Amino acid sequence: MTGETPGDLAHIEDIKRLKSRYCRFIDGKQWGRLKELFTPELQLEGFTIVGGNGATFVDDLARRLEASMTAHHCHTPEIRLTGPHTAEGVWAMMDLVEWPHPVDLKNFSGATGFYGTGFYEERYRWDNGQWRIAFMRLTRTRFEPLIHGARPPGFDVFAGLRGFTPPSSDWMR
Repeated sequence: MTGETPGDLAHIEDIKRLKSRYCRFIDGKQWGRLKELFTPELQLEGFTIVGGNGATFVDDLARRLEASMTAHHCHTPEIRLTGPHTAEGVWAMMDLVEWPHPVDLKNFSGATGFYGTGFYEERYRWDNGQWRIAFMRLTRTRFEPLIHGARPPGFDVFAGLRGFTPPSSDWMR
């Protein structure tokens, strides 16, 4: 036990539910509800969209994923309260995205989807009576383009990681 109070544990559980809603709202294409999970000054790293805010991020995500089938899973959270209204965490993640038509991905053209793993490194803030995501970094440990659900023959999964954000060695020391 690391000395968390029952109140601390309740806040940590609320943050776990926040991340669960994040995955569910993306996969269920509930874009309006997804926007509510972020602070107004959301900061992003490791995503194709840079700058903007939570609404801009969600609008871009909706445009990219509207015709797709997606599955987002987050596992094994490590969450630490850093102050009375702040916290940080890291989540192992897996995502699967498939489109009905070919698209151009980073490091691969003509894919109909991708499978990836990595980590979300995040900061949270208590805002208007609930926890919200204030900072989100998506890192990659694996990224495989798919063509009709299968990896392209001869695709080098390690070369396919070039250009993605690697996990931080010092996040949540």
